[in-house]
Amino acid sequence: MSSAILPKIEHAIPLFESPVLPEWIDYNGHMNDACYVVAFSQAVEGFMSCIDLNETFRSEHDVSIYTLQSMVSYLHEVSEGENIVIKGQLLESDAKKLRLFLTMSHATTHVELATMETLLLHMDMIRHKASPFLPHTLSLVENIQTAHNKLETPKNAGKPISLKRI
Repeated sequence: MSSAILPKIEHAIPLFESPVLPEWIDYNGHMNDACYVVAFSQAVEGFMSCIDLNETFRSEHDVSIYTLQSMVSYLHEVSEGENIVIKGQLLESDAKKLRLFLTMSHATTHVELATMETLLLHMDMIRHKASPFLPHTLSLVENIQTAHNKLETPKNAGKPISLKRI
């Protein structure tokens, strides 16, 4: 699976695409804040597939990915039925961790709707402890990281939450 995606890693990687589902709409008539995270979570799974951490591999090797931290920025409202696409950029990685930046855009207008920066940890599911990526996974991570090191850092990356003083 990764071989189909690897030639495209010189840009942010398309990881998830979907219309905004009716059950994602809140009492304000637009996508609920929690549902942005649901969509971003699907994109994380898409990234896991890019590095061959699919369900079969995880089961065979008793490994997985845990989320340690995430920061979501909501930029624009999106309504039911509108198509969204989420792309991912690997900002940093090491032997056990990934810092992934996800951008949700409107599929037609390409307006940025939201971003999520997330820190992910590779886990040994038998020991329930952090563990280094297996060699095959690490090789794929390193290939993506090398390509993504050449990309511009997204403007929201690493931004803390704060009140702006006027």
